Amino acid sequence: MNEFFQKRLAKHHKKMMKYLRYVFNDHFVLVCLFLIGGLGLYYSSWLKTLPSTFHLGGIMITLFWFVCLMMGKIATFAEPADLVFLLPKEKEMHGYLQQAFRYSCLFPMIGLGLAGGFAMPLVVVTTQQPFSMFFIYLGILWSLKFSHLQLKRAGFFRLDQKVMNFWKSAWWVSTLIILLLTFYTTVWLGFLLALIQSGLYYWFLWKKLTAHLDWEKMIQSEKQRLHQIYQFINLFTDVPEITAKVKRRRYLDPALHWIKNETNNTYLYLYARRFARGSDFIGLYMRLTVIGSIIIAGINELYFTLALGSLFLYLIGFQLLPLYSQFRYMILVQLYPIPEEQKKVGIQRLLSWILTFVAVLFGIVAAIVLSGTERWLPLLVYLLVDGLLIKWYVPNRLKKMD
Repeated sequence: MNEFFQKRLAKHHKKMMKYLRYVFNDHFVLVCLFLIGGLGLYYSSWLKTLPSTFHLGGIMITLFWFVCLMMGKIATFAEPADLVFLLPKEKEMHGYLQQAFRYSCLFPMIGLGLAGGFAMPLVVVTTQQPFSMFFIYLGILWSLKFSHLQLKRAGFFRLDQKVMNFWKSAWWVSTLIILLLTFYTTVWLGFLLALIQSGLYYWFLWKKLTAHLDWEKMIQSEKQRLHQIYQFINLFTDVPEITAKVKRRRYLDPALHWIKNETNNTYLYLYARRFARGSDFIGLYMRLTVIGSIIIAGINELYFTLALGSLFLYLIGFQLLPLYSQFRYMILVQLYPIPEEQKKVGIQRLLSWILTFVAVLFGIVAAIVLSGTERWLPLLVYLLVDGLLIKWYVPNRLKKMD
């Protein structure tokens, strides 16, 4: 079964590598570097304003690390056909799941290393511990995540629901207590308790496990895990595994009625309804708009507000550009004598309306947060960025897409 798992893993890696070249493009890397640099600068400035005894820091780090610990699932690479063809091999599946567990530890442990490193300056301010204690805190996080993944793996077996609820509740409570004790007593106590917890979960939820495998639950869990990965990849390129759902959304009908039923508006009519009634583009648009508004609302620095608002406007425009190719193979628009230039005009007009709304929303949020005569400056800058995107960036990108 170990060789079988390696084949499944190689197949999965081959598929992911095909998509990752679209995800880690120049634009995505540039945006990530900009966000990390801006966040790091703001974080550094905020740390300098904290008092020498910042007791609230322990609670803040506890909540941040607890959220990070919840991320990450067991990657089993199970397929629907396994329910039939691997059923006779159920006794050997323990070895397969052990391999899956080891692989599933890799990315969460790296993520926790980054989360620990990010929070370490605040840990130093809060606890007055030296940076050399980073590896002890990292050991605590890894031990807690180890027990969390044990809990996830045990969920693939036919355990009594009351038993599973007990172990889940125990993990939530004990993890919060261990993290709080780490910051408000001594780090060594937290380290010891985290090791004990990981040992208990390993012993009772794996070594002593005698229940049968719940194949349907394991397969469904893998489907959900892959769906989340494909949803993220779908932000950058089309993924066959993700199918958009169509919903009318009557509350958007008044906005759509502004588009006159004329030949010149053929593509604008199609693009607007594809955007408003699909689940992918409008969902992405709403998420980025809400996240951008929340971030701007939490910043009272003018230059950060200008930079982040402009960045989110660019992200929204960039992510909506695939709308342009949605009707490329629609036979009716190919038969009807519509000039090809109408496609570019239609998508530019739609993006202009969408981005102008976001620019005004971001500008209003910034005006509420900021004070003085500069409060309305972000609105003017956002509208300027909106104009540059529509008049210069979008036409150049459309030429490359053709």
